[in-house]
Formats: sequence, C-alpha cells, structure tokens
Amino acid sequence: MSVPLTISTTSPVKPPIAEACSLLTPPDSPKLHTKAKQLPETTHWPAKIRVGDHECVSSPVPWSLFKQYVDAHTLDPLGRSPATQTAYEAHKKRVTAEFGTMAEYLTKHALADFLAQPTDPEVLGPQDFTFRRNDFPYSIGDGVEHWVLWCRKRLQPGFAPPEEAVRVIEERFGKEVEWRYFVNPVAKQSVPQLSHAHVFVQQ
Repeated sequence: MSVPLTISTTSPVKPPIAEACSLLTPPDSPKLHTKAKQLPETTHWPAKIRVGDHECVSSPVPWSLFKQYVDAHTLDPLGRSPATQTAYEAHKKRVTAEFGTMAEYLTKHALADFLAQPTDPEVLGPQDFTFRRNDFPYSIGDGVEHWVLWCRKRLQPGFAPPEEAVRVIEERFGKEVEWRYFVNPVAKQSVPQLSHAHVFVQQ
C-alpha cells in the first residue's frame, strides 16, 4: 500500500529558537559549553511534505542553511526526503517483524560486536564510540554525509559534544573538515534505549 503524500499549502511556521538543554550532564559525558546563536529574520524555512505521520522536506537543505539551524539549536526545519522516509518506514516494519523492536535489532545484530567489547564503566573513552553511516539520512545538499555516532554511555541531549566525541570525530574525518553534532531530545529519539548522536560532515 502506498503512503499518501500531502503537500503543505500553508507557509511554514517558524519554530521558536530552542533553549540550551537544561538536563543534567551525566558524569561520564563532559560537556563543551555552547550557546545558541540567533537566527536572522531573513532565514529561509523549507517547505514540508507530510508522509504518513512524518513531515519531510521538499528539497535538500543547503549546508550553509543547515549550519544556521543547528547553530541556533533549531531542528524543526530538518527532515528526510519523502522517498527516504518511506524507505525508513518499510525498513522498520521488516525489522520489527523479525526482531520485535529496533533496539533488539541493533543490540543483537547491527551493533552486537561493538556492544560486546569491554569498556571502563568509569571513563568515557574512544572504545565507547562507533560510527555508522545513516542508511536513511536527513535531506541535506552539498555532499554532506550523515553519520550516527553510537555510544555505550549515555550522551547528553543537545548540541554540545563531549570532549571525547570531538576527538573521535576529528580522528575519523580530520580537523580541517566542517561538521555539526547533536543528540535529539529523548522523546524524539528513534531508539532511546541506545545512546547516539547525529554527526554531519561536509567533506
């Protein structure tokens, strides 16, 4: 059965600028302090297309605009393309049919080897992270890569990466590339049982 697409006929509503996350930082996730930047009044807001229960972007968001959103701690304008969202929903249906939940699929299959490795429960180190290319990325232009940074210790929701996360990102992609990082609020995480951040890299 095809998923109906509904094109918004109203102008996109500008979401409020999100405040910096007020949740307490776990002791295993030292925080780099960042402050949300104010978005210019002239900032463009992408049109949205509804696919089932999800809002998708009608065209890729340019990297320059994406950086403005993330630097302002504003995620509402972001999303997948309609085709990618439809493929993601089909993937979730297959996974839940076989494993019961996405978390079971990740722990017993996709991330099983990573999660089985030893770790120091008191220290956040490079062994606690692993990168996986996002198979169903947000729609961003300019050749931007969307990665998921999985972590075996709880990451703080928000836009400030732990210092160890900065190190593994720079070791993986280099110190000269541009990148952005965020952890979705728990209520918006697709798999809240497993801590993960979104990392976007402009190679």
